[in-house]
Amino acid sequence: MDHFLWDHLSDEEKNKVFIQCTHQTFEHGQIIHPANEVRKGLHLIIAGTAEVYIPGLTATEDEVLEMVKEGEFLGLSQFYAFLSPTVDLEPSTLEVRAIDDVETLYIPFSLLDKLITQPSIREKMLQEVSLRLYDVYQSLALQVKHNRKRAERSTIIQTIGDVMDETPLILPRDVTIQKAVQELRANRRTAVLVVEQDQLKGIVTEQDFIERVLASGESTERPISSIMTNNLLTITPHHYTYEALTIMIAHGVKHLPVVHNGKVVGIVHLSHVIQKEQLFHVNELLSNVKEEQLPKMKHHLYEVLKTLVQQNVPTTTLLQVMNGLYDQLLEQCLKIVEEKIGHAPSPYVFYCMGSAGRREQFLLTDQDHFLVYENEEDNEYFATFGEKIVKLLESAGYKRCRGNMMASNEQWRGSLDAWQSRLRDWVLHATNDRLLLAQNFFSYRYITGDKQIHDRFVTIVEQGLDRAKIFLYRLSQHEREHPVPTLEQPIRAIFNMHRKEIDIKKQLLFPFHHSLQILSLMHNIVYGTPTEKLKALYEKKVISENFYKDLRASMEAVLSYYVKKRVDEYSAGKELTTTLELRSLTTREKEEWMLNIRLIKELQTYMLSYY
Repeated sequence: MDHFLWDHLSDEEKNKVFIQCTHQTFEHGQIIHPANEVRKGLHLIIAGTAEVYIPGLTATEDEVLEMVKEGEFLGLSQFYAFLSPTVDLEPSTLEVRAIDDVETLYIPFSLLDKLITQPSIREKMLQEVSLRLYDVYQSLALQVKHNRKRAERSTIIQTIGDVMDETPLILPRDVTIQKAVQELRANRRTAVLVVEQDQLKGIVTEQDFIERVLASGESTERPISSIMTNNLLTITPHHYTYEALTIMIAHGVKHLPVVHNGKVVGIVHLSHVIQKEQLFHVNELLSNVKEEQLPKMKHHLYEVLKTLVQQNVPTTTLLQVMNGLYDQLLEQCLKIVEEKIGHAPSPYVFYCMGSAGRREQFLLTDQDHFLVYENEEDNEYFATFGEKIVKLLESAGYKRCRGNMMASNEQWRGSLDAWQSRLRDWVLHATNDRLLLAQNFFSYRYITGDKQIHDRFVTIVEQGLDRAKIFLYRLSQHEREHPVPTLEQPIRAIFNMHRKEIDIKKQLLFPFHHSLQILSLMHNIVYGTPTEKLKALYEKKVISENFYKDLRASMEAVLSYYVKKRVDEYSAGKELTTTLELRSLTTREKEEWMLNIRLIKELQTYMLSYY
């Protein structure tokens, strides 16, 4: 490989250089340089592309700084330490990931030191560093400019490109109606775009299927083109959202295909336009909320929730939106605490549990949270911190936990060492009370704080469960005492005169979450939402692909009913309940509920089969 570092060397000298280097390959998505690592050399990319980024807690939170291509170096962020012998190498806060298959030549700094002894080579190396520094600054400038524009732009003048669904369901015109319905359900979409030779020919919505097929009794073996709408209304990504809203209201439609240069690039739904307006407003309020404004935030958040429910937004999307907003509220409350009592003397992490931990919170619930911090000597500060955050959240609409599972309780805050001892005590002395604490604890989810502390804490939890067979056995036996209703004879066993209702929360949601939690812990999956844990169990081949998909769909159906029921009760000023009235169900609804209950029962039975 030709390169200015060794172009001036003889073939024999080049061979000696290459012997001291290491040829390495990385697959798409593989980490080349993890964060917090001291780097002792450079990677010269021979093939492929990598990205340098500031890692967030999840991949969606990463901030990409630059793309590094073939012929360029990785690891230049620590080149300054190499050039300055008096500066010690320190761990880099940046991370590097392959975005396709990458091939590199790893050059140790000890070798590089010899290669750049010639002034001309050293100058070229410095030019390389300067050019990359310029690229990074340009990238940062563009990101800041873009973010400012997005933050300052009112949603009503956002473009369709900002809010559209970029992955619409697209099918050819000869696909049967039956196949189209299957694809619609599998992809959780509300409309199908019909395309022929890259040209948009029509659209079929959920309502079209109901009115043009089900109501008329027509055959589902006909092509989808026979029921599609031909006289299409479309919009471009460059139109503004208010223009889309005007078209939709004027023509009584809820979907607009988005077309650019004659090709389909997305679809926009009425809910995208309406939701974004409210979400922008609430986001603005949350990002600048002051202590005295906290009591008003509940009303604004519930207005968004009401709109999402009215627009029949899929429950998974609704929960993503609402929990994202609630997380912002929590983060702002934590910032206010630090403003009042001073910045934390040591790094910490704030976790939530329960429905918030599972990302299933839609109405504000009781507070369930805890604190983990690094240094034992900072107990006094975090005791005050815990008291303050509880009061702030209470003013924002969160009730105090009746079981006192809050950071204000010394049992729900502590240093890493304290938590290690506490978890060990729970595992070794698994009383019924501690089992109840553990059930809530293992729904924990990171809200904000130091990522290194979070990683260390998760490791402590993993290590604490290495020899926890008795503890897991006790948890499983506790679940055995709360079985999901058995469906031996469908209508008579559960939908009979003796049983008039089912408690969705106690008899379905709790058994599902606890069974999934225990099964996950058995397989060393100690962190994640229910959706993430289900996927992890499938990837570990603990559950089959079909069971994974069926169980996920059933839980979405149960949650969908539960969310709508509770929101409707709240909106009507009624007492919030958790019951499913069996007599009010149609025969088809009963069959669907029987399937959902059977799948949750299967999960519980499968978990219990380990013991």
